[in-house]
Amino acid sequence: MKKITFLCMLLISSLAFAQPTTSPAAPTNDAVDVVSVYGDTYTNIATNYDPNWGQSGHTQVNPSYDVGTGALVLAYPNFNYQGTEVTTTDASQMEFLHIDIWTSASPGATDIQVSPINNGSGAGETLVSIAYTSGTWTSVDIPKSAFTGMTWDSVFQMKFAANGPGSTVPVDIYLDNVYFWKNPTAPGSDATLSALEIDGSPFASFASGITNYTVELSPGTTVVPQITTATTSDPAANAVITQAPAIPGDATVMVTSQNGTVMETYTISFVIAGPTSAAPTPPTRAPQNVISLFSNAYTNTTIETWNASFDDSVSEDVVVFGDDVKKITFTNFIGVEFTNNRIDASTMSHFHMDFWTDNPDLVGKVFNSKFSQWGGTNSEVSALELNINGGTTPALATGTWVSIDVEIDTNFSNNLTRDDLAQFLITSNLGVVYVDNIYFHNNILSTEEFNAASFKTYPNPTNDSWNVVTDNVIINAIQVYDIAGRQVTAMTPNALNATIDGSALKAGIYFAKIQTDKGQSSIKLVKN
Repeated sequence: MKKITFLCMLLISSLAFAQPTTSPAAPTNDAVDVVSVYGDTYTNIATNYDPNWGQSGHTQVNPSYDVGTGALVLAYPNFNYQGTEVTTTDASQMEFLHIDIWTSASPGATDIQVSPINNGSGAGETLVSIAYTSGTWTSVDIPKSAFTGMTWDSVFQMKFAANGPGSTVPVDIYLDNVYFWKNPTAPGSDATLSALEIDGSPFASFASGITNYTVELSPGTTVVPQITTATTSDPAANAVITQAPAIPGDATVMVTSQNGTVMETYTISFVIAGPTSAAPTPPTRAPQNVISLFSNAYTNTTIETWNASFDDSVSEDVVVFGDDVKKITFTNFIGVEFTNNRIDASTMSHFHMDFWTDNPDLVGKVFNSKFSQWGGTNSEVSALELNINGGTTPALATGTWVSIDVEIDTNFSNNLTRDDLAQFLITSNLGVVYVDNIYFHNNILSTEEFNAASFKTYPNPTNDSWNVVTDNVIINAIQVYDIAGRQVTAMTPNALNATIDGSALKAGIYFAKIQTDKGQSSIKLVKN
């Protein structure tokens, strides 16, 4: 019985410490057709074979493992997943990923996968299973098409994984000759570009293996960008540039190889991305009546970051019709921090924000705001929350600026204390949203001051439209309701006068709620 136990233990031990004693054959591809991550044949782009990703084998990786013959391979002991950092490289022209792998693991029990990690266009990563044989070197060439959605135009990491995310069953694997490669190009038949410049500056998104691009321009752009340089990979090839005729429009670069047998066309589509009109202009308010986070109309409070370390979305400054606007690309939420310059909004009565999206599907979509009250501590003790969706007032809308201007005490939920605000969060599943004019304001003024405003509404009754004029107060917004309380039209004139278009309304009585710097009032309108 002891002999059997001893033999079993010896067998298990030998399997646990199984390792290669030879190395795979050296590759024969020409270096010009290869981008190498690991191996002795080519110059490698790897910079760190063992970044700390929380993997089980961290600190045990050995990129100089000797198989016993002096030949070196890359050892991943105690492997559940492992990353390699590389110099960011355009591998978009490559057609295959080559890997030599050795492991004693059983293919029936262990699924070993690989993916480049890309931070350019297309999918970031697509894990593909490696077909291997246990206990021997297996040489595999995985076609680029197997990595669904990937372009490889900006590879900055490599990833290997075993048994899917969160695997708790590590194995040992050994790798060699990890490289991207392509079939050789016949002399004189290269019709690719190696670089592209637009308006004299390198086109950062360019990758030689990608032929179609979309360049988003700021709203209000009228000057058509020009392709100023198109550099061919083969200096003997010929490139003909055709500029875009207008915006939107396409520019093309047609490359003909030196021998005239291959032609490749690169297309750059210039489009206007974002709002089709400028954000509403905020009314003129006294400084003491406004606390602004972001607006061109007021002095903004000091913000430490528009992308807190805990958020998962991206904010960037863009220009929309000459106005600075925040463009937010949402994953889930964005965090704005001002922990060292906290806001006391206890004297403010209203919150305002303008936002715009072109998302055509508003079903189930939200745009929710939250202010974090710290109450003199170093963390949140309560929060003010405002939810905007398809059924709220205001409601989500596509292709138009939506203005939130609400009374805090009646529209925000949860604890309404707001004397020590340290963070502002927006949660949304709308994708890309443009925001402007984020501020608190105090709209509570005396009745006498509001009544001092002089309104004139004419003609009333009318057959088509009403003119609203005031000589001493800005009209911020007008909402018109029918006798059943349904809103039938709305506008944000931000001017001393406005015209309410009633041509599409049925004859009857309507009520207009007019919001001004001095407060708000309602007037009765009659449509003939």
